[in-house]
Amino acid sequence: MRIEMRSVLASFGLALLAFPASASAVELAYEAPAASISRGAPLMFAVRTDAPESSVVVRVSGGNLVDEDGLLTGPEGSWLDEPAKQALEDLQVWSVPNASILRQRPGRYYWQAYVSGEGDDRPIGPVRQLTVTLPAAERGRGNLYPKFGKKGSASFLVSTANLPASLSKTRFKTLAKTTAKRWGLKAGTTTKIVAGVQDGRSVAGFSTSVPSGTLGVQTDYLRNGRVIERDLALRAGETWAAGPSYPGLSEIDLESVLLHELGHMAGNKQHQSRCANSPLDEVLGAGEWWRGTRDQWFGDCATASAASALKSKRLVHRTVTVD
Repeated sequence: MRIEMRSVLASFGLALLAFPASASAVELAYEAPAASISRGAPLMFAVRTDAPESSVVVRVSGGNLVDEDGLLTGPEGSWLDEPAKQALEDLQVWSVPNASILRQRPGRYYWQAYVSGEGDDRPIGPVRQLTVTLPAAERGRGNLYPKFGKKGSASFLVSTANLPASLSKTRFKTLAKTTAKRWGLKAGTTTKIVAGVQDGRSVAGFSTSVPSGTLGVQTDYLRNGRVIERDLALRAGETWAAGPSYPGLSEIDLESVLLHELGHMAGNKQHQSRCANSPLDEVLGAGEWWRGTRDQWFGDCATASAASALKSKRLVHRTVTVD
């Protein structure tokens, strides 16, 4: 019996050797990049692995949502796959080109490596975070006038009605106060009054009446040619990024929209063309922002095509005459 058992085990061992290594036995050990880099700095993803030559793929996403297999996923255009190249016998790398969004656009990204192929047992590495930073000296702050228009002097109430779930009352009040100050305006106390309704009180807040495709509407109510009320209604149904970090690739930057619409409230009516280096740019898309002359990002601006503009949403200023 003992001799027969040895024979069976020996045969089983030879059978194992006859099969290729299981996909789950492949290891993916990350060697680069660091958790944070400065905008424009060299960037390389390096994976130490015994996977077949040039079989590793690096996936980078604007969010940390994963599918049932553990792969990063999200809305179309919010993630990308790039094949790594064999650098050493056990090292595969992807060197990110200078023009890539990852080196030019500050923000928070998520990435992982996996081995290309089909099947539930393909090796998938853990998700890691990568933050692309902007030097403090370049971040948006300070007065916006006279460079981008005139200074305002109006004050308004900050409405906490219809606040999106991702935005706290404290954060909205802070954003309203700091962005208003940059135009010379004053954000007053909070209120439950809904913004965008002509009632004799100037209010900034969220409204369920702003149509899809429009991010915000700033309205001047006139009587006998004089402004008697200034309201700002932001679309409650948007996927807002409350900051202070930069928006994800599928989010709308609230700070940028406030800077734009409060610029109108300060008395600056003219819009600038898409991709202009101005807070009064006519449209804004998901993942875009303008917080300062060196703290701004607009996608697809190399071509500034009509197609790219269609992906963006309007920022509106209007005047209404009342009796």
